[in-house]
Amino acid sequence: MTDSIATGQRSRHVDGLRLIALIKLGKAALLLATSYGLYKLLNPDLVDHLHEWLNSLTDTFERRLLERGLDWADELGTARIHGILVVTGVYTSILVTEGVGLWLRQVWAEWLTVLASASLIPFELWHLFFGNSHSPLAVLAATTLNVIIVIYLARQLQQTYRQRHANQ
Repeated sequence: MTDSIATGQRSRHVDGLRLIALIKLGKAALLLATSYGLYKLLNPDLVDHLHEWLNSLTDTFERRLLERGLDWADELGTARIHGILVVTGVYTSILVTEGVGLWLRQVWAEWLTVLASASLIPFELWHLFFGNSHSPLAVLAATTLNVIIVIYLARQLQQTYRQRHANQ
């Protein structure tokens, strides 16, 4: 009976699995917000309104920032924006699936998260060492976080495997 009480109490507080779940769900929320903003840039009326607003700005920093953003969106083009939205939508779905599964303490979610996070590490390392990153510290932080998540979940899976085989 104490085991079930301890398990019930353990499932209510935020531990490593739930922390990773919150990270995954937070990333999904940020991607969703970013995707929505990018989607809104497909509206030519909004882009025209932003160009009008750009011409009315007097602060040079704000003006340069908005100008760079609009130039970037113009260079992407509609087809590329649609492609980015599709890829971002798929990735957001994976993050939500990982987050909900980890929150519910599902072993399949641990496996999914290990595989998904580990698969990103080589790309992050390439980007860190060979990419033209304006923020190498952000890339390093993301890579480090993914490595920590993979190691933590691999240990969790190893414990689960040992417990299942010890009970047989």
